Parts: sequence; C-alpha cells; structure tokens
Amino acid sequence: MAAETEFAQLWQSSLPGVELFNAQLYHHTFAKHMHEAYTIGFTHVGLGGFFYRGGHHYAQPGSFKLIHPGEVHTGQVQAEAGWGFRNLYISVPKMQQILAQLECPGLPYFAIALQTSTDAVGQAMFSRLFVALSQPTLQLERDSLLLELMAYLIDRYGDRKRRWQRPEPNSALAQVQTYLETHYADNISIDTLARLVGLSPFYLIRSFRQQVGLPPHSYQRHWQLVQAKRSLHTNQSIADIAIAHGFYDQSHLNRVFKQTFGVTPGQYRQGNSVQDYGF
Repeated sequence: MAAETEFAQLWQSSLPGVELFNAQLYHHTFAKHMHEAYTIGFTHVGLGGFFYRGGHHYAQPGSFKLIHPGEVHTGQVQAEAGWGFRNLYISVPKMQQILAQLECPGLPYFAIALQTSTDAVGQAMFSRLFVALSQPTLQLERDSLLLELMAYLIDRYGDRKRRWQRPEPNSALAQVQTYLETHYADNISIDTLARLVGLSPFYLIRSFRQQVGLPPHSYQRHWQLVQAKRSLHTNQSIADIAIAHGFYDQSHLNRVFKQTFGVTPGQYRQGNSVQDYGF
C-alpha cells in the first residue's frame, strides 16, 4: 500500500454551535463514546464501521451517518483503503434554532443511523456547506446552506412520526447521572452511588448501562472530557485542565481525548492544525 499518512482535524466552525471534523484514517479506532450534539457525517472514500444501537454498521462512500446526541457509538477503519470522512457536530440549541427557522416542530429523529445508498444530491449540499464553514464566507451563505442541508436530510431521512427527545432514565438513575455530572472530577466509588439511590452496586451498574448506554465510570469519563474540551477554549494550561477535570496528568488526558475525538487536546486548541498520527 502507498504511504499511510493519517490526519484528523477538529475545530469550531464560523457558525456558533457547529463543529467540523475532517479525517483520513487507516488505523485509528474511536473508543465507545457519545456526543452532546447531532452528528451529521459523510463518507467520501474507503470504508468505515461503527457499533450503534446494538448493531454494527458500515459507512460506505457516498453515504451519510446520522447520530443523535447522547447515543453511544464507536468508529473504526474497515478497509485497506482507509476511511475518509467529514462530520458536522450540531449542538442541540443550534438544531432547535434551525428547526424554528424551518418551521418544523420538535427535534429531528433519524430512525436509520446509517444510510447505505449513495446520495449525490446530499453529498453536493454537504460539501458546499463544509467548504463554506471552513473558510471566510458571507454569513448569509453559511446560514442558507445549513438550512438547505438540514431541510433535505430531515425530508429524506427523518421519521415524520417521531421527534427526538433525550432519553430520561428512571428517577434513581437520573439522580446518579446528575451526581456524576456535578462531581465529575471527584474520585467516586460505586458504593457511594449505590447508597445515594438505595440500589445494590451490581444492579446499579447493569441498569445504568442499559438505560444510559455506558456504565457509570464511563459516563463520568465522558463528562470529564466534555468539561475539559470546553476548558480548552480558555488560556488555562493543558496540564492544569487535566488535573482540574479528573485526569491523572496531561498524558492521560491526551490519550483519552484522542481515543474519543481523534485529535489531542493541543491540536484541538490549535484549531486548524493537522494531525499525523505516525502509526
């Protein structure tokens, strides 16, 4: 095979509430994770795969992947040709704004996460928007292209009878979620959580995994990453961010951040930097 130079970029677009991800991967595997935003992804070359909603799916060239906020998934290369793809991450408040502008009630629900057929029309819309968000462009053009793409995706792939709502676990598990979000940087024992809601540790772990999609410790790690990622937009040093958000040190944060987001904290902070993984 020719030289396998992996790269990945993750950066905030020129529209608030929209992040961009661009990658060509040959070896990298994304750990089980979730996002606080809608993932609108498009594969343009190679073959990717991900575990989502209890099954394994393949991302074919020319197809979209549509993942709701808070839904657990993985990601990995599935072919020697690698996996080249781009993602838009659209925050829930931004999606609500888009839907209001489209005069659509509620948030979109995509019953099928991976569209297996080639979509040339959607590809053209996605590509125009991605380019517009990646470089200086008139705001009117960016806004119009985003509305055009979302109207198309909702009309073609959305479930007209359903609206997305963030899953609400039962009251005991919701209390555990809130506790983990509030104390995400603390060293929490399973006994502490079990006593909090009056459940056995084993039952708590099993029920939490079933309803949230991750065991309690992974959900805590997810929240640590969310908060650390937000802190990377400040001037605080990465070493201090790591300690403040529950990681052992900067190298620990680097490793977990890269497994989840595809870039290191330093590269995310730099914005438009290109990562060579050097595998």
